[in-house]
Amino acid sequence: MSDLTIDEKLNAAQRRAREHTLEKHYFDAAQPFFPRGFTVYRRNSGHWDVSARQCPGRIRAWLEANPGSSTSETEGEARERAFRIRGEPGAVVVFDERWNPHRPHPREPLRFRSVAAAMLWISEEMMQDPPNV
Repeated sequence: MSDLTIDEKLNAAQRRAREHTLEKHYFDAAQPFFPRGFTVYRRNSGHWDVSARQCPGRIRAWLEANPGSSTSETEGEARERAFRIRGEPGAVVVFDERWNPHRPHPREPLRFRSVAAAMLWISEEMMQDPPNV
């Protein structure tokens, strides 16, 4: 059971609803977003992580929804685990973990026959150049 009062619970729910609305607004304002690079980490056999710069908006929305608060994260510089690759040959699963308030987690995983095929798809997603650069 929670020790919070009904007013505290309502205030928290209103703050989270405002934050969610702001997240969608700032995410949409940052589109199209190009992370301009990514990093691949091998955790162990069959387990890989892909990290990249996070689309701007999440931190700004949080700060605006929680006035007087602060965070050590910097808007536009935050990194996230963008993809998680798990499995074995013939049964590789990719989890898209990029921040997107329009597509909340959990998301349906993508299935591939090999890590190479999974990385080819991830590379296609991540290696897009903005126009006129």
